[in-house]
Amino acid sequence: MRNLLVGMFLVLVAASTNAAQLSFKFDVNSSGSSMYACDAGLKHTTDNVKVCYDRVALEQGNAVSCTPDFSCGTGDDCNCVCTGGYGVNQAGSVVNNNQGNYRLDYMKASVADWTDNGDIPLESDIATYNVEANESAYNFNTVSGVSTKSVFKQQITDLEFNLGSEKYGAEYYVDICFRATQITYGYTGSSISWTANGGVTISDIVGDGTDNFTFDGTNTASYSTEAYQTLSGLEVKAELVCIAKDGCQVITDASPYASIPGQYADLVSGSADADLKACKFRYSFKENVVLSSIDSIRKWKLQRAQICTDSSVNEPLN
Repeated sequence: MRNLLVGMFLVLVAASTNAAQLSFKFDVNSSGSSMYACDAGLKHTTDNVKVCYDRVALEQGNAVSCTPDFSCGTGDDCNCVCTGGYGVNQAGSVVNNNQGNYRLDYMKASVADWTDNGDIPLESDIATYNVEANESAYNFNTVSGVSTKSVFKQQITDLEFNLGSEKYGAEYYVDICFRATQITYGYTGSSISWTANGGVTISDIVGDGTDNFTFDGTNTASYSTEAYQTLSGLEVKAELVCIAKDGCQVITDASPYASIPGQYADLVSGSADADLKACKFRYSFKENVVLSSIDSIRKWKLQRAQICTDSSVNEPLN
């Protein structure tokens, strides 16, 4: 019996010497993309053009220009209405009484630090800024300028442009930022190809469509029955820039200012076989009515439009 037990022990020892064990560890990297509104700007170039029209003649369907007479005596044109701009005052001096008009245009923006997908910023982290237009032919007053945040590090959660200047002529823009996945590509055999597209939709928001409003200083808003984009001569353009992780620009496109024939317009697009890092779309808008015409005077009845930017960056199927 003892010999049998010893034999079984030897067999078990021999079997265990053929076993193998492996501990193996590996990494998983996960990163998606993020797209958000990241900046906006507004300006209204100095307008020195005075526009005068005969109000009575205009009500009769005739757009008649006129020259105001300060004495307004018998036989004088006492129905002459003028905008600000260069003109002769009652003392006979040439003056510009249109200074500061740009301050009646402003944008209201709610801004927070960028948050990741699915993360909603706390109310306490959202700041609201009222930014008036810059009186410049070239430079905009911007949301990032007052928030002092880097464009890609901030997100605009709500945006509204309020334009109360006497005449049309405001220009404004919105930036859309895109962060590509942080995963690195470009290895041998990689076939990553990106396409980017940008467009806008403009929808008119009107009241009840009636014209029976009587202003007494206490009424609610009276809406125009004419579309804002028509009255303002609104034109739009777009710019697109994408860079790869090595810092090189791989997608660029731009469209010139143009009116939108319908509600929607495709504006920019591009594609590249590259390892994308980021893209920025800029949608610019300009009220482009001829400033010397009666049509350049901003309508008093409230015009409202909702503008929706449509930006996409995709890895298409081949």
